[in-house]
Amino acid sequence: MGTLVLSTREYQLARQQFTENQRQARLNWERQTEKDPHDAAHDGTYVIKPLYPLAMLDKGIQQYAGKVIHLGAHERKQSSLNASKDHSEMFRFGELTPSFVLLYIFPLLLIFLGYNTFTEEKERQTLRLLLVQGVSVRQLTLGKWLALSLQLLLLSLLFFVTMVVCYAVSKHEIAVSLSDWIGFMGIYFSYAVVFTNLVILVSAKAKSSGISLTISLSLWILITLIIPKLSTNVAGDLHPFPTLQTFRDNINEDQRNGLNGHNFWNEAAQDFQKKVLQEYGVKTIEELPVAYGGLLLAEGEKYESEIYTKHFNALRNQYGKQQNVYRLSSVLSPFMPVRFVSMALARTDYGFQWHYEDEAEKYRVAFNTALNMNIAENAKGIDGYKAKTSLWTAIPQFDYQWQSTKGILKDHLPEYTIIVVWVTFSFLAMVLASSKIVVV
Repeated sequence: MGTLVLSTREYQLARQQFTENQRQARLNWERQTEKDPHDAAHDGTYVIKPLYPLAMLDKGIQQYAGKVIHLGAHERKQSSLNASKDHSEMFRFGELTPSFVLLYIFPLLLIFLGYNTFTEEKERQTLRLLLVQGVSVRQLTLGKWLALSLQLLLLSLLFFVTMVVCYAVSKHEIAVSLSDWIGFMGIYFSYAVVFTNLVILVSAKAKSSGISLTISLSLWILITLIIPKLSTNVAGDLHPFPTLQTFRDNINEDQRNGLNGHNFWNEAAQDFQKKVLQEYGVKTIEELPVAYGGLLLAEGEKYESEIYTKHFNALRNQYGKQQNVYRLSSVLSPFMPVRFVSMALARTDYGFQWHYEDEAEKYRVAFNTALNMNIAENAKGIDGYKAKTSLWTAIPQFDYQWQSTKGILKDHLPEYTIIVVWVTFSFLAMVLASSKIVVV
């Protein structure tokens, strides 16, 4: 339970840091002096990635993903300042978090509790005595399964009650829904049931406790370490991401002949000029009732944002293909679906990272559009126009809207289906294996 207490404390400190950094970033923006709005857009502002309360249970990829995004003119930037850069290579072996305990330690505990469920009866030759007394093998199997499951249930209740208490004593601006709790606890409990079934299955088939323990530990290594690592390597080989240089070159290629807000003379700018003149019913830029440069800057931001969105979506589609590989590997390891559902509900997975960055990009476009339209509406015929400081406070602060739990659960329905199949088939395999026990 120490991991829960430590994780709660880390979460509280991270929340305090987030609140302070967000407040400071907003103050820095609002306290600017009078200046050209587009210069202010280039200076930009910063948004800090928030933490969902369940992140204290599963940190997911947040230690490797950036926490801060600079929102400036003309360019969509990715999150920066990730925690892993401040640690040694040993950091990548993982941290002792609640999710680590549930994914790795709980299954090990179940193995040591149940590896000799049947083998001890065989070694002591008490199995025949039990069967002679009228107990069927199936009844005996279900009884042992219930006994181990009861221990699992008690351990799980202790863990989850402590988890809820830690959540309750923490200060949260966001309420975790009942669906979040059920989805989170349900997937981990199902995962533990799978190991319960597998441990009893191995014990029923093994000839001795030593062999049962060895096989069970081998399964644990295969399920939690080998298959996840292999699936990651296979997914990366089959569906690789482009290099950072290639990614940037592709964006630059699309931007080369498009609107950028500063080039008045290329073909795209000339087409936009004709469109504006037609809309306002005038023949020259000088006749426009607004500053044309502001309109061009605003339209350029929208155009460039569309290019960035196109290429970031291409990365997301590539990850979707990798995710299909992970789902296929879930047939061999229940670890995979549990890991991805856990991170998704904690809002610490790639899905959250992209959703947050997409929302920040929408805000960046609206943010820059407001600044550029201020130029269009107020800078007509004024050299060296500077906006008043009231403009900075008039632009609303970024307010991130969290992914809905319903949407997350819907997106991860395949993972839930896979874990249910694992629970069902491992239970049936356990019953079948125990029914074929030969009593000597």
